[in-house]
Amino acid sequence: MERFVQLIVAGGVVLVGALWLVAVAEAWSADWLAGVALALLGAGANVAGIVRELESGAFAVGGE
Repeated sequence: MERFVQLIVAGGVVLVGALWLVAVAEAWSADWLAGVALALLGAGANVAGIVRELESGAFAVGGE
């Protein structure tokens, strides 16, 4: 499996699990903070997987 697909899938799994943890834990507890940190990590992995496959200048406006 290609690396960008692994990043997107793993990031999505971590993100879903982390959001469940945040939903069931008491606000500002250690579990809640761990869930928030994992959610950021999962979202970061998703972004990294997507950005890895973008072409240079994919969002350029004007130019050429």
